[in-house]
Amino acid sequence: MYRDDTCAVCGESLPPDHFYCRQHAATVDDRLHEIGELLGRTTEDLPRLATLLGQVAQETWDYLADGEPDAPQWPPVPPVDLRAHADEVDIDVDTEPGRVRLSLTAGLTPLLAALAAGLDAADVGRLARACIDAQGADASH
Repeated sequence: MYRDDTCAVCGESLPPDHFYCRQHAATVDDRLHEIGELLGRTTEDLPRLATLLGQVAQETWDYLADGEPDAPQWPPVPPVDLRAHADEVDIDVDTEPGRVRLSLTAGLTPLLAALAAGLDAADVGRLARACIDAQGADASH
């Protein structure tokens, strides 16, 4: 007998009108609690992170990159590839020449997944480790 209902976590086939297998149904509240904590931290931390990144001179990024074996171009520019329906995207010519304004309405899951993939592809974790280990960058004035 064919069933198209599958567990939202593991994809196991389920009886009709079920959303989770027994194992994963028992942990729905735990997942929701963790989502709440992570979203709370993210919405608090992202604006501060954007501000701090904007307050670092390019010369300081260059100083930090010079300490790496291959002297990467920092800060990295993560590629963000998000598939959206045409109705979810609005593009307008910006007031600044050569720029456009992109308005996007996307689901939270695909948006965060695209951002995570872009950050991973740009090896932002490496930059994070270099920032944590930074010594003497205050001399790059």
